[in-house]
Amino acid sequence: MLGRTHFFIGTAAALAVLQPQTVPALVAGAGAAAIGGLISDIDVGTSQAHRDADKIITATVAVAVLTILAEYKLNLGIYRRLTSDSSVLRLLAGTAAFLLICAYGKQQPHRSFMHSFAALALLTACVDIIYPDMSAYFAVGFLSHLVLDFFNRKPEKLFWPWKKGFCLGLCSARGLVNRALLGCGMVSLAVILVLSAPAGRLMAKIMRAIYG
Repeated sequence: MLGRTHFFIGTAAALAVLQPQTVPALVAGAGAAAIGGLISDIDVGTSQAHRDADKIITATVAVAVLTILAEYKLNLGIYRRLTSDSSVLRLLAGTAAFLLICAYGKQQPHRSFMHSFAALALLTACVDIIYPDMSAYFAVGFLSHLVLDFFNRKPEKLFWPWKKGFCLGLCSARGLVNRALLGCGMVSLAVILVLSAPAGRLMAKIMRAIYG
């Protein structure tokens, strides 16, 4: 499936499963889930895949920057929670390990290491070092990516380094099914946010920040 589909499905799935009860958990959780849903597709193959990987990296950085800006502008409490769970050393170690794993995965064939349970476990462990509260959101987002791609015609090496790939071969990554899933993901995320009490409190914070 395409990046936008993974973004919306991953975020909606994590919020639906984990149901954050505070504004910091909602914002940081949505960001972690979005990154988890996107990050698998940084692996590359063709020249088009290289361009797609660059888009995924850009989108991932954008999600992280928007989360930081939201914390800075609205004082959501994410930073306080982060520093209460992690020391500077933990943050640096976890971030460095995450980036090193992604750098390795980016050089691997498409739907190999970065589409495996090994990558899921390793990257989730890194997130747990950085920000323990967000590791579950990241894991659900990442797992949703593996599940969606399992329906495609190109196999995933889910049990990497075992070379055998798995897929159901029911649809292509681009096409009607992808568009239908994208629509479902967008609608689901919208409904979850409308019904979410933390989302209502977040909107109130935004309105106060705008109108004083």
